[in-house]
Amino acid sequence: MVGEKGLLDILSVNINGDLEDKEIVRIAKRFKAVWVGYNPLFKDPFYVADLIADYVDFVGFGVVTVDFGCKDILRRFRNLVEEHRDTTFALGIGAGELRGYSGLKAVLDCLKSLRKEVDLLFCGCSGPKITSEASKIVDGILFNYAHPEHLSWIIGFLKREVYKVAYAPSLILPSEFEFDLLIACAMVSCSNRNFVKTFKYDGMCREISKLDFLRVIADRKSLNVIPDEIKRYKDVLIDKFAIAGDFESLVGRLKEVLKICDHVVLGDPFFRDPNSVEQFEKILVSLK
Repeated sequence: MVGEKGLLDILSVNINGDLEDKEIVRIAKRFKAVWVGYNPLFKDPFYVADLIADYVDFVGFGVVTVDFGCKDILRRFRNLVEEHRDTTFALGIGAGELRGYSGLKAVLDCLKSLRKEVDLLFCGCSGPKITSEASKIVDGILFNYAHPEHLSWIIGFLKREVYKVAYAPSLILPSEFEFDLLIACAMVSCSNRNFVKTFKYDGMCREISKLDFLRVIADRKSLNVIPDEIKRYKDVLIDKFAIAGDFESLVGRLKEVLKICDHVVLGDPFFRDPNSVEQFEKILVSLK
């Protein structure tokens, strides 16, 4: 079981590689378990993992995409495990830019090749087919869903019992990082056509899917603006795709999600917000 191998608590935090190295380390030191996010605009996730590995008990990748090349992923992962023997590592694999059958096949082929080589193997999943097929191979699934209704739907496609992780945009509000929260929600909201059709998000997703998110992120950093297409759906994005709100609301949603999942990763922008980070231990205590 995953818990026996290293991921013991019910809550952990995502950190992305778009801060200064010393800031990444400073934040990581606040936690026992950290997941490293990936984005083409950010630092290499293996580099970030190497930076923080000696300061935490557990480092997960959520996720490394098959664009990296499966053989290279394994080589770099092995190097990390060898260099940081006192740290537990988990490897999450996702499709990246690949879509449809080619993306599904690439991910499944990679997972199969990694299965005997990696102790804790995860797959990032948002759709029925990849959830069904990956669950036959991996130790756990990383779901980009935050709402109990969405999570109950997606876990219905599991073919065997695996460790279920909700990996969701998170933040204690109010916060200066609300724009970042909305961008993170928009990025995960329309990633699977079956999901969009099932929950009738077609209108919202027609608008959001036209956005260039690399540009959206860059504009947020340089100009502190986000597109009207995202602002227009603020309420539904936060309610349906985030674990966010005031302290009590956030804890309430976490309790709902943990009735369905084994673990929650508080995703971007939680780690950016000093107030949210400061409240982490209080949140954890409130859940036990």
